[in-house]
Amino acid sequence: MHNEQDPQHQTIHTGVQAVSATTARSRAIVIAGMVILLVLPFAYLALHGSHFDTVGASEQQPSAASTASVATLEAAARSNPTSANQINLSQAYINNNAPGRAVPVLQGLLASDPNNLIAWNNLCVAHTLLQEYIPAMDACNHALQIDPGYQLARNNLKWAQNERQKAVEALAAQEQTAPTDRNSGFYLAEGLSQLHLGDYDQAIKAWQIALQRDPNNALAANNIGTAYMMKQQPATAITWFQKAIALDPSLQIAKNNLAWANSQLNKPAK
Repeated sequence: MHNEQDPQHQTIHTGVQAVSATTARSRAIVIAGMVILLVLPFAYLALHGSHFDTVGASEQQPSAASTASVATLEAAARSNPTSANQINLSQAYINNNAPGRAVPVLQGLLASDPNNLIAWNNLCVAHTLLQEYIPAMDACNHALQIDPGYQLARNNLKWAQNERQKAVEALAAQEQTAPTDRNSGFYLAEGLSQLHLGDYDQAIKAWQIALQRDPNNALAANNIGTAYMMKQQPATAITWFQKAIALDPSLQIAKNNLAWANSQLNKPAK
């Protein structure tokens, strides 16, 4: 999947880690879980290059984001933060399997240009790839509120809905596992599935059971902290990140999350 070096905006996929970045959180949060393969259908993105504003499935043509390096686009967005440069940068992140880095770029653009259809559509794509289906559907619906005829957003809304349904069905199948076979790994996976569906309380319950089965499971403690960050409760999250570090002082993802939670502690909830 992704291989990003910045710990505050990373999406790591090594079999035990995954990342989430959502509308209320400007930085990525690391979640221990499972490997997720991201395959981006090119036509799902709305592009903003020098020759067009939006592109659908039948209008694929090279954009600035597809021909320039990410570093070049980052420099362009810093020196000249136009809507086009930020759209191109977000698209490049997504095309390079880094949707978690696209999210804050798009959020920043929407803060100053709340009616930007391309940004809402691409935010929907980024959240869907991150398996954050509720904010994905919210982004697509927002685009459709602005322009009910925006077919690309309508297509992506259906995509996000379908992916969420797959997650619901996968969780239902997972629940068929016999109680006697439910080890800590089972509850780690179950909690991640609940998190993707936006049910943070159920995710916390699953990871608490994982800790009951394996009291030294630092990943479960880290994940509980992550869920509390999703619930915008950084003080509680800090306790769990500290517990994770106490259980495994080498767990860098918990250290990253602890630093992020501390930075959010005194910020007003959004």
